[in-house]
Amino acid sequence: MRTDFVSEVTSYDEATRIVSFRMEPDPRRYSTFEKDGETYYLDKYLRYAFSLKDMLAGGWDGMPCYTLSPRIESTPDYAQARQSALSGEIETGKYTPPVENPREHSELDLGESEHQLGFLSVDICGATALRKRNRAGFDRAYELFTRELGTVVGQFNGSILKTKGDGFIAYIDHPSFTRLCDNIVDMGLSFLVVLHQSLNPVLEKAGFELLNIRIGADYGEAVVKKFSIPATGFTVQEVASDALNRAVKIEEACEPNEFWIGRCLYELIHVQWLERATETSFDGTCVGMPDYKTYRVR
Repeated sequence: MRTDFVSEVTSYDEATRIVSFRMEPDPRRYSTFEKDGETYYLDKYLRYAFSLKDMLAGGWDGMPCYTLSPRIESTPDYAQARQSALSGEIETGKYTPPVENPREHSELDLGESEHQLGFLSVDICGATALRKRNRAGFDRAYELFTRELGTVVGQFNGSILKTKGDGFIAYIDHPSFTRLCDNIVDMGLSFLVVLHQSLNPVLEKAGFELLNIRIGADYGEAVVKKFSIPATGFTVQEVASDALNRAVKIEEACEPNEFWIGRCLYELIHVQWLERATETSFDGTCVGMPDYKTYRVR
């Protein structure tokens, strides 16, 4: 369950560095009603109700608090800077990294335990045809695509799980499931901005075909399993996750330049993203959940 609040600082003690906040449920997300003398807050999107008395009954003392902020302040500004850098690279052949420092890549290591992860799958539309028409041109475009969007993954505190030849799968692993989910959505939308405002203008100027992408994302349990073939000595580690499978299937259902998310992710994102999400038509039987809902985020 996620609850969104609006807050303001009411006091700050410089000596103890203790901050006091005043918080109330975000009116963009909740309407109120009275029952038995108690005020209840009704979630306009998920259609459940709660009272603050019930929510606070267990106490919050000792509860850990995490943060996970993107490393870029403005995606449009970042995209403009990357377009300038890419334009210079096309002319000089010299790569200029972004000013912002993305998170270092790390291999997924969950041990034997299950973790809750956010997954995002991105795919270049019509990659086979693009490669057939101009193999060298597509290979260069794909190299820039993977590098630039892969860097965006790091800017949103994620890592790449694997490349697919015409795209890749990224993930975020963090204790704050709410911030994790927000970063996944922000990342997917930023892919579209960076592609169309940074990479495609440079590809067009260089005489390459423009790229279009599909993006799917979801959230859920994952575990790393080791598979082996003793007779040949082959071993491999793979991520077993229904959430990962859903992200890929959702991506495959998208139209070009659309970003869809699954219901498990939808239920955990901030109201600023819920306001931008519209339910789509999706055949949930492909993920073993016939009534599974998906949403397009703009």
